[in-house]
Amino acid sequence: MKKINWKYGVGEVIIVIIGLYGAFSLNTFRENVKNTKLKVEYLESLALDIKTEIKTLKKNDGEIYTILKTIHDIKPFLGKKKGNRDTIVNKVFELSTMVDFYPENNTYKTLINSGDMKLIDNFKLRRTIEEHYSQHKLTLKSYKKLATIYEKYFTDLFVRKIDFDEIKKGNYDFLNDKLLKNLIVTIEGSYYLIMNENRKCNKSNLNLLERINTEIAICNSDI
Repeated sequence: MKKINWKYGVGEVIIVIIGLYGAFSLNTFRENVKNTKLKVEYLESLALDIKTEIKTLKKNDGEIYTILKTIHDIKPFLGKKKGNRDTIVNKVFELSTMVDFYPENNTYKTLINSGDMKLIDNFKLRRTIEEHYSQHKLTLKSYKKLATIYEKYFTDLFVRKIDFDEIKKGNYDFLNDKLLKNLIVTIEGSYYLIMNENRKCNKSNLNLLERINTEIAICNSDI
């Protein structure tokens, strides 16, 4: 009977196990590197979205400031036949266009819809991202309230109650309409609320951008 060399057999098994473990570890390493690179791509895209939104909100604040100044000029002439109203009429018509806001959230939506949010394995960063895009809802809500005022009341006033033929003749009695005054005061208040929400949103933008840049630096050092 042939004698079995158990030491040799065990040695071969150990070599096979080490080989399999090495291959598995290499595959795991490659997968981790791949996921880290994808994570960085997402984070860089998020950072770009945030930077674009910061510029948008800054632009909106500038436009809102101009509108509030226009309203400040208009209010003394509403309901009162005083001074030269020609320029005031033009200023009223300038209010017919409202400032709007479209959040930069395409990357965030992709993260959610693709299931790739799991790549953001830093729990604090992920929570900050979620909180930031929840703030978006509040900011959008303030803009939508203003849009409702324009759609339901301000536009209707221009279409149904203002006689443009009379305005051409120099009759500016529509400035005495209480509804117009109430609407302009309401629009003014809405813009102040929007500016407050813009401030909160930009604060959230800057906070998230700082955390994202820190995470990108950490990831790049690991690749």
